Amino acid sequence: MKTFMKNWRPNRMKQFWLHSLLRTYSWVMIVIIASFALLISYVNWDNREKEAEHVSQRVLTRTVSEVEYYYRESARLAQDLVENQARIEGIYKYFSLSTPDYFYWQLERKASPYISVSIYENIDDLYVRNDFVTGVAIVLQDSTEVYVSKRDNRSGYKVPAEGFKPEANSFAIPVSDPVSDLPLGVIYISVTSDVFYKAIDNTRGTIPIAVTITSPFETDMFHLGEKSDRENWLLAVTSHGYQVQVAVPRDYVLSGSIASSGIILALSALFIVILYATLKKTFSKYQAQVVDLVETIHDIAQGEQGKRIDLTKKDQELLLIAETTNDMLDRLERNIHDIYQLELSQKDANMRALQAQINPHFMYNTLEFLRMYAVMADQNELADIIYEFSSLLRNNISDERETTLKQEVEFCRKYSYLCMVRYPKSIAYGFKIDPKLKEMRIPKFTLQPLVENYFAHGVDHRRTDNVISIKALKQEGYVEILVVDNGRGMSAEKLAEIQTKLAQRTFEHTVDYSGKRQSIGIVNVHERFVLYFGDRYNISVESMEHQGVRYRITIQDEEKG
Repeated sequence: MKTFMKNWRPNRMKQFWLHSLLRTYSWVMIVIIASFALLISYVNWDNREKEAEHVSQRVLTRTVSEVEYYYRESARLAQDLVENQARIEGIYKYFSLSTPDYFYWQLERKASPYISVSIYENIDDLYVRNDFVTGVAIVLQDSTEVYVSKRDNRSGYKVPAEGFKPEANSFAIPVSDPVSDLPLGVIYISVTSDVFYKAIDNTRGTIPIAVTITSPFETDMFHLGEKSDRENWLLAVTSHGYQVQVAVPRDYVLSGSIASSGIILALSALFIVILYATLKKTFSKYQAQVVDLVETIHDIAQGEQGKRIDLTKKDQELLLIAETTNDMLDRLERNIHDIYQLELSQKDANMRALQAQINPHFMYNTLEFLRMYAVMADQNELADIIYEFSSLLRNNISDERETTLKQEVEFCRKYSYLCMVRYPKSIAYGFKIDPKLKEMRIPKFTLQPLVENYFAHGVDHRRTDNVISIKALKQEGYVEILVVDNGRGMSAEKLAEIQTKLAQRTFEHTVDYSGKRQSIGIVNVHERFVLYFGDRYNISVESMEHQGVRYRITIQDEEKG
């Protein structure tokens, strides 16, 4: 510690340990936050991947279902056009006759009113009943011409068979004679692409997607989105050979993940900067307090004994350390001063101690000389008085804090004897102790103040029957001590005051003794009994004016475990 304090000032500008601690905290913070940000980015990328796969599978399933549905609908419509011989005949007549002759044939043809033989009527009815149909093309076997109809040109027209190319969005439906089951040719039903767009949009939500429908003839029937990357495409084939491919563009997952990761990393960096600035400010404030504390201690160690640590700029534990250090320095300064004063007065204290040892012996020897002189002069009563006084004096000077009940009562007897000498014909006393209680330990000077109060305040010198008695009795489960006199007694107010004080079990000491010597003596006895016996002890006092005072002290036997 001395070396540190010695080298503190030369090294104060060097890197402080708190700086290293700040760097350590900062690196730990950066690693934790960066790891957390990367983890969130990875989870986000993985979730987008799973979402893309899930959406692709949904769109694939829905698109396959739509293709199957519209193929079945197209097959039904194509078969309706050749459902009977009359309609088949009408188709053949359309190809074999000129247009005027075809109309004339329709007029001549006698058919059921429920069966239309006109290809124009049948095709028009097909458009009216089916909104998804955008075109119809009929290709008969061995025919050199093809019938082509569009929704915006329902009557249709003939085109050479060698120049005919079916619409990309059409289903090729082979048809046959329902009677002979012989193949008639192929009917192409063109379906609007809107039905697939709507189905896909309702399924994909906001996620971009690429969809391709390929016919069994390796032609693209429908396409949505990019075609370039097919590595991650999902493939399904319908029961009629149509292939459906679905994929979410890689850019969606990649760009979305990069954007999200960028935002997460940016927020993490901002959080790191804010947290670092906060930590730096906190550490700087803490460091300044530590530096001030160490410098102050260094100054004190260099001899500035009166200097103290400034408490106005200290917080929390540093404030506690500063307060404790200042208090320690104050006490150390006081102790040094006290030690100095003790050293100055040591010789005088030694002399007083020697005198305190000599004076009691001198007094005892002098009293013993006077007693022997009284005996030689046949003054036996004076000799007894001197002996009792000498014994009383020895008891008062001794350092013992407790005594036996027998010794305490004997002390009260000697005190009463010396007081009675002045009035031998008007005062009497009597003391009785149960033999079992003679060696009972009690605090010293606990019964004497009660006796002293009687001789100081209770004796009525106009009477000749003044008496005080002490009885110590062994009762069942407790000891009973009675101090009774027939003196002046107390007023009701004085008695109430003393009873209130004797009811207390906690004590606050004051130095105001004016006019209260009697009550102070009783309270002192009460306090010492409480401290010695605790809850086992109890005291009560009874008194009336001119009828004496009665103290009853009870001490419960100790419980035996």
